Amino acid sequence: MSATKFGLEGKVAIITGATDGMGAAAADLFAASGAKLVISARTSDKLEAKAEQLNAQFGRAHSIAIPVAGDLGDKACLQALVGAAVRQFGALTTLLCSPTVRPWIGASIDTPDHVLDEQLLYVLKSRFWLSALAIPHMVTAGEGSLIYIGSGSVSEATTERSVNSIARAGEWQMMKNFAAEYGPQNIRANVIAPAMVDSSGSKELFQSQAGRERIAKLPMRRAGTTGEIAMAAAFLASDASSFTTGAVLPVDGGRLLHPVDSMLTNAFGKS
Repeated sequence: MSATKFGLEGKVAIITGATDGMGAAAADLFAASGAKLVISARTSDKLEAKAEQLNAQFGRAHSIAIPVAGDLGDKACLQALVGAAVRQFGALTTLLCSPTVRPWIGASIDTPDHVLDEQLLYVLKSRFWLSALAIPHMVTAGEGSLIYIGSGSVSEATTERSVNSIARAGEWQMMKNFAAEYGPQNIRANVIAPAMVDSSGSKELFQSQAGRERIAKLPMRRAGTTGEIAMAAAFLASDASSFTTGAVLPVDGGRLLHPVDSMLTNAFGKS
């Protein structure tokens, strides 16, 4: 066993949503760990600035981050991402899909058609398309890791993020299918299920009374960080996770736990 298995030397990764939150944190950690990157986001200015930062900080003598801006709901953008990886770096071994659309808050039957279409497109369909484009190159490389940053909300019913959870459930099944189908080709697929992560998109929630109450109920009694999600992604991208596939990895501070003592106290009061 070697500690070098936790590194990402020799890996070529596509990272979506790379200019903010979990995607940006993952791009930093992947680059620091030795990976070459193709990074994606909609806003070209922010994306180019991110690539410049990564190349200046980690590039040494050569560029290690290639920016490809575009809409992930457009197949041409997805083809450009995969093409850039193979053209610039000669291979593609890793795909990290970080969130690129915010969940819609509302009841299932109140979901407008355009919201349903958007959630299904960016949570499920675009990730399916991008994976389908990436997998043949992973087969050629002799290895691959498909990593999807999802949500723990799939594990339970929700009255707030219903349509997003429906799309996420499809994503979980997609991951399992890819893991089963392409395991013989040494391609792994896994989902990271975060919850209550302190990022720019969640500042308003965490500053609210409801958000503080939700954090107080976590066994860890704090919000997670984007860096903690990035570390989970780096593990799944590395050879240290070479026997891990078809899994949902909770990185949620124990949100899905329901301690027996707490349940008894709530039901019967303190003795």
